[in-house]
Amino acid sequence: MSDHEFAAEIGELSAELAEITRLQQQRTTLMGVGATERRRVTVTVNADGIAIDIRFSPDIGDLDYDEIAAAVTEASQLAVADVARQTAALFEPITPDRTASITIDDTLAGIAYLRDQLR
Repeated sequence: MSDHEFAAEIGELSAELAEITRLQQQRTTLMGVGATERRRVTVTVNADGIAIDIRFSPDIGDLDYDEIAAAVTEASQLAVADVARQTAALFEPITPDRTASITIDDTLAGIAYLRDQLR
């Protein structure tokens, strides 16, 4: 690998890191929503899965306390699953292809080249 090729690889790596940073910042704005009991309970979570809003419809009184507790739990789980799907979709373009394999020869050649560049 020539110095020009090495510089191009470093440039590509810098661009990839910038894209990861951008996606991480965008991820912080994601919110997931889950609703249960005919939308009597709605939970909103932030990108980290932390509940930031819990809403009850006007007819929540039709449920007893145990039903309300179960509905809040279920709505929270649905909201967390929602934000997890959004996160996976956001990062899908940069997620490595798990079907592509890197050979041991490729890895060793890369290590040897990096060692030579750092001398």
